Amino acid sequence: MPTIRYAGVFEIDYKVVSADKVQVAAYFVVPKPLPMAGRKRLGGGTLSPDNISRTFRVDAMTGSSRWSTGFAASMTLTLNPATTSVRCKANGSAKVIGKNLPGSPFRVDQSWPFDWPRAPLHPLGKAQIANVVVVMMENRSFDNLLGWLYADQDNRPPRNIPPQSPPTFDGLEANRYWNPVDAADIGKPDDQVPENRRAYVTKQARSPIVPDPDPHEQFRYMSTQLFGTQKPAAGTVANMKGFVTDFADAIKESKEPKADRRLIMDCFSTAQVPVLTALARNYAVCDRWFASLPCQTWPNRAFVHAGTSCGRVNNLDKDVDDWTPPNPLYYNTPTIFNVMQDLGVTWKVYADSIVTPTLTRSQFVTQLGNPNLSGHFKGFTDFCNDAALGTLPSYSFVEPSFLEKKNDQHPPHDVKAGDNFLYEVWKAVSTGPGWNNTLLVITYDEHGGCYDHVPTPWGAIKPDGSKPQKPFGFDRYGVRVPAVLVSPWIEPGTVFRAPKTSKEYDHTSILATLREWQNLSRRAGSRWLKSRRIAAAPTLAPVLSRGKPRTDKPDIPRPRALLRAAPAPSNAPLNSLQSSVLAAALMGDDVTQEKYDKAVRQIARIRKQDAALARLERIQKVGDPESRKKSRGSE
Repeated sequence: MPTIRYAGVFEIDYKVVSADKVQVAAYFVVPKPLPMAGRKRLGGGTLSPDNISRTFRVDAMTGSSRWSTGFAASMTLTLNPATTSVRCKANGSAKVIGKNLPGSPFRVDQSWPFDWPRAPLHPLGKAQIANVVVVMMENRSFDNLLGWLYADQDNRPPRNIPPQSPPTFDGLEANRYWNPVDAADIGKPDDQVPENRRAYVTKQARSPIVPDPDPHEQFRYMSTQLFGTQKPAAGTVANMKGFVTDFADAIKESKEPKADRRLIMDCFSTAQVPVLTALARNYAVCDRWFASLPCQTWPNRAFVHAGTSCGRVNNLDKDVDDWTPPNPLYYNTPTIFNVMQDLGVTWKVYADSIVTPTLTRSQFVTQLGNPNLSGHFKGFTDFCNDAALGTLPSYSFVEPSFLEKKNDQHPPHDVKAGDNFLYEVWKAVSTGPGWNNTLLVITYDEHGGCYDHVPTPWGAIKPDGSKPQKPFGFDRYGVRVPAVLVSPWIEPGTVFRAPKTSKEYDHTSILATLREWQNLSRRAGSRWLKSRRIAAAPTLAPVLSRGKPRTDKPDIPRPRALLRAAPAPSNAPLNSLQSSVLAAALMGDDVTQEKYDKAVRQIARIRKQDAALARLERIQKVGDPESRKKSRGSE
């Protein structure tokens, strides 16, 4: 057992007994040839993230009256899990025959480091996982991309988790799911809506960029899509019949008044999204994974990073979605990256973009804008290189391109570009040396106005006490979105969902999984994320059910132009997500309200995607925000 000696007067023995516990014992040391020579125990115990401090107070006398040894001390030992060290604060004295021992009286305030006995791999379910990679795409519902996944098997997949007999998949069926074309028919019994006033889901999409124009995605519009009203009563079952009529309103507000309102019911065939389809069928897909909120990108992405949206339910303060970027100063709350940084768990955010800072960093700039964290934000080429070298961090979060390549699949961006991006991610992780110890999670932030037939459930847990932006109790999930898990520890053909006794899977399930995988809440103590939603979320551990990794891998070819090439026009208006990307480049890492207001004024003069791309290119050529300011003057 290692020993730490202080001032020749007392010693501390310590022993690391597990991945988060250390035993300590403190002793006074009476040197020879003094009477009662030896070590006199002060006290001891076990320190852990649940019991980080122990205090000992001793005032005692030993030996005969002639050769008495007296000692008095107060000592506090405090564990710091983040730095794997113990701090000793002590003061006191030790006397023999009324005289102080050498080094007494003493006062000590020192720390000593030690190493947790960390295994190179961490258990997650039955698997041994070293790397978790999360890719979050944009604005597609489950039915829109994966509704026909098992239609060729009558929606009977090979297996369910939890087990079900026979296995089921909650997908689409021909001539069953539809929406009224006219708002007056919403809420009517089905037999009162004639066939010519119904829009049915399609077996394949008419174009790779549908729906076009961009559907509504703000909180109030989503309520209309789901309930046919903007203010549903608590507990009302969503009829999922308002998508077509709400999209008709979006068309009226756009510059494409001749667009067909029925486009919102277009769903992609398995052949139209071959990579996502192959991964879902060869590994695992969740058919009840819901967006954390029935709202937009920034609040939902906040849930995957922090377990809360700080009360936000829209990107902006107003409901009208335009070129105005969201204000990152609203998101002043710790993220999973801050927790990992404190605990020494490796992490990086990789973005397929020339824009710096990344979307994740710009959204949480108050927490992640520190220049010392810049090395954690890399490009997609770095991701591929790290995967090839086996040097991926414990946790990787991957962003697609929201503006330049437009491979995020946000309507009306080409889904082929996004499918190709997912192929590149799959290829990188599956061919690298760390494949056998990797879990890849692919999901989407929210449905973006695209149709889904499964009613969004109530019963979500309010994450914290943040004041809501709108009258909303955070008690309702968003629409179903695709969630695909890829790992050699997963049985092929798995369809999983939360047990009936559990809360639903949502984006906080990723945080709950990371918590259990790296024992984060115990190690971080009071610094762990406070979200009650995370605390109740089911984890992904049951899906990694194999006793050993698979040796087979599906042969997934690089996607080809299976659909008519029809890229979104570059002169299309900026959406608020794209404007946030541009605003991040304009503001840099040191964001203030003044810088945000200035970026809003600058973007007001841009507004279009082609002009925004030109501005980004200028920014990249000139350099950082301060250099840009000097080179072109105040704008």
